[in-house]
Order: sequence, then C-alpha cells, then structure tokens
Amino acid sequence: MNKIKSTCELKQAMDGGMVPVVTRGADTFRLGSLYNGRYAASRWIEGHVEERMEHAILFGLGDLQIVLQLLRKIPGYVLVYEPDPAIYHAVRQSVLFSKFRNEEKLYILYGGEDQYNPLGDLITDILNDDCVERTAVLTHPGYVTRYPEQYEMLMEICQKVCDAIGFTQGALQRHMKIMVDNQLDNVKYLKGAIPVARLAKYWDSEVPVILVAAGPSLKKNIQYLKQVKGKAFVFAADTALPMLLHNGVVPDLVGSTDGLKQMKCFAEQGSFDIPYMICSSTKNEIVRQLTNKKIWTYDHAMVRILFERHGIENSRIPAQFGIATGLFAMMMELGVKTIVFVGQDLAYSEDKQTHAEDNGESFSEAKAVLVDGYDGGQVYSRPDWNKFREWFENMIPILPKDWRVINATEGGAKITGTIQKTLKEVVEELPDRGACFEDIINDDRVRISDREYQGIMSDWKHARTELEKVKREGYRKTFFEMDYRNMPIMDMVMGYMRYLKDVPEREDRFDQAVNYIYEQILLREKLGGEE
Repeated sequence: MNKIKSTCELKQAMDGGMVPVVTRGADTFRLGSLYNGRYAASRWIEGHVEERMEHAILFGLGDLQIVLQLLRKIPGYVLVYEPDPAIYHAVRQSVLFSKFRNEEKLYILYGGEDQYNPLGDLITDILNDDCVERTAVLTHPGYVTRYPEQYEMLMEICQKVCDAIGFTQGALQRHMKIMVDNQLDNVKYLKGAIPVARLAKYWDSEVPVILVAAGPSLKKNIQYLKQVKGKAFVFAADTALPMLLHNGVVPDLVGSTDGLKQMKCFAEQGSFDIPYMICSSTKNEIVRQLTNKKIWTYDHAMVRILFERHGIENSRIPAQFGIATGLFAMMMELGVKTIVFVGQDLAYSEDKQTHAEDNGESFSEAKAVLVDGYDGGQVYSRPDWNKFREWFENMIPILPKDWRVINATEGGAKITGTIQKTLKEVVEELPDRGACFEDIINDDRVRISDREYQGIMSDWKHARTELEKVKREGYRKTFFEMDYRNMPIMDMVMGYMRYLKDVPEREDRFDQAVNYIYEQILLREKLGGEE
C-alpha cells in the first residue's frame, strides 16, 4: 500500500465546524465545506442514501458531518473506515467527535492493510444474506482518488463477503428451516456436553491429529490408519465413517454438523458409539442416538449467547462450507501442532469418482474446473471443493510457525502451504505417545456442569417470553431500539428469515419468522408436557 506520510490540521469553517486540511506529499486538500458543513452533508445524504437503507459502510471520516447525518438517517449500524491515521487522530480532537462516544451502533476503524481482517469481521457481521440489499456502501467526497489502494481493499472485502453470501445463499435457504428445527430440538442435549474451547485448556498440543475425509484416495490409506493408535488421534468426517468402520478403523472422533445429513453414513454397527463433534443445527436424528460424548464446536449465536451468559468458554474460530473445515477449525482451537490430511482430495479421481465409496454423486462436466494436482499436472475439481481448498489455504499461513499441516492424501488437488508426504511415511515417523482420547474427554473439568446446564435451560425457557415481546414491538423497534443481538431466540428468527428469502419485504419475512418460531416453541412445550 501507498506509504505516503500525511499531516492533518483542523481549520474552522464559517458555521463553527472543524474541517480537516491534509497534506500528502505535494498534495494539500480539505475534506469538508468551509461554509456550512452540516448543510453540505445533508444535501449529500439526500443524493446518496435511499429511505429503505438500514445499514451503512462509509469510506472516510472527513469532517464528521456525513457520519453524524448517517447516524440520524440510518436506523441500523454505521461502519466507517478511515484510511489515513493522521486524519483520524486530528478529527478525534473535534467537539463533534465527542458526540460519537456513546453511539453503540457506530464502528470506526482506521489504518492501512493491517485493518484487513478486523474490517472483514465487522463487514461480515453487518452484511448478511438477509439485509445486504439494505446496506449502503458509500464514499466520502475527496477520498477515492487520494486513497485508491485502501478503497480497493475495502471493496475487495465487501465483494468477498458478498461472494460468500452468494455461494452459501442457496444452500442456506434450502437448509435453514431444518437447521432452525434442529436447534429447537437439540438445546436439551447440551447436558454434559464438552465445549471445544473448554477442552482446549486440557489438550496436549503435541499429539498429532489425522483428519480423515471421504475423498477417492482414502482407499489406499486405510491400512496405515490401523497403525496410529497411541501415536495420533483420528478425527473423521461423517462421510468417511462407513469405510472406516467397515475396514475396522474406529475413529476417535466423528464430525457431523449437517442438518440434512443422509443417514446411510451411519449404517455400520457402532456408528453412534463414538464421540462426536456437533453443533446445535446437527441433524436431530443423529444427536438423539449418540451414546458417547458430544463435543460442541463453534455454533450459532443462539448457543454462543447462552454460553457467554453462564461463563462457558466460546469457540473463536468459525468454519465455512463443510465438515472437514469444521474439524480443522476445531483443531486450530485445540492447538494441534501437527495436522495430517487423509482423503482430502477436493477433486475427482482419474475414473471421475467423487468419494471413496459411491454416494450417488457423479462427474459433472458443466461444473468441473481444472486445478493444480497433488502429483503435478492438473485435475478436475468443483466450485464447492475449491471453496474448501481456498479456506484451508487461507488458514494455514496464519498458524504458528511451529505448526505443520501435512497432506498425506496422495491424490486429488494440491493444497498450497501443506507438506506432502505419504501416510506410511507419517506413521513411521510418529513416536508412540500412549495418547488416549477417551482419557481427555472423560475428565469432568471439560464438560458443562449440571449447574451450568440448569442455567442454560432456565434462560431457554425464557425464550418464549422474549419472543412475545418481539411480537408486540414489531420489526422496527426490535431491530433498531431493542438489544436484539443479545437475545438467543432472535438468532433463530433471523435464520428463518433467510429461509423466507423469496418473500420480497423484510418486514413480512420478520413477521412470518417470528410466528413460525413461536408456534414451534409452543408445539415442543405441549409435546414435552404430554411426555
């Protein structure tokens, strides 16, 4: 990014406001009106902000007048990214800036490329697939031509978030109703569960973990997975479970977070007797049958709020797109220093197979894309597999330097940043540590206590009362006057609103979602009473 140093001083305008005057190299410019800044900002708002806009992302603080007008005009959140620290430090001395101190809906970030991740996190919170069409991305006059690289960074982040929304939107809409239903049914199964973030406190980071996915190359490595007991833990995606159990490999942990998972993955005897990594939207039919420990991974806001209220550690690393990324995020949370990929092909095999065992999917030429292969050359992949690969490639560089990610898949797509070895080599190099997964998860310190669980359920029973208040107050009061983000039940309401994406007006989606969740809670209370 452009490293030109700036200086900034404030000049008083005719209306008493303070206007930043900036010098960058040979360029000197001001960011606001020297006559009537409030009037100029109000006219600018009239031309750039539509009545239906509910949130705003603004590039540049300027003289603060536009920010102030946005806070008055926009009922939701306002995020301001100021690219020049000199401007930020100058204008924060302004009397006008002091008016922002108690504005809970205002976020201000300033600086260069070091703000990429914080900006991304905040924009992800503001932009979602339900309200993106009501979010304005605006630029303060005078900024774009002088800070083009920072502007491009902001636009890149916004585009990335929108692309992710577009990629997951269809699946979310299809799955959201069942996800919400699963959440309503699964809350009670938090009893005795193990939060990943609490497990991390007692985890031995030196024990390697082999992450087993169900790619076509898994077949060649089954024999070596039988040799890792005591040397490493085996965490498996649920789609890999049938082949593992059929071949006598019992994983230490199975990950299953899909709300619509096909039950054929669990046909082998003993499928439900293994510890599972789950979340509140995991298919309830699976959760009901589990006989071993349930390890609760990064979850929806509903569960995170309940955990926070009762002092239960929350996971910090969300995963996107699939169960393998979810398991990887869990390992990052635990601090696993050596992660080994097996069956992580993310590509079709030479004979166009998608998985180690037939799962009904087939090669689609229309969706196939060429990517670099594990063994050189190129292989055919799919857009969704590419997203998984990109996620891994974005995560690996941020791991601590003494961590290793080994790709022992021996086929499929190349995952940049991994060390390529055969699983035979990996297993031969691993020392026997006497590691026992059951010993760790049977430690009473890692589970949710009875007292914590009772507190959670007490809060959860209060959800109907919260929802009744939401019904009374209506859309605008709920979103722009109430502290709805701290209400667990509102996470479900907003989730169901995404399911109703085809309903044109957000207010109508809100009413329908509130009524649906309310009816479902009443139904479960009735069924619980009958039991």
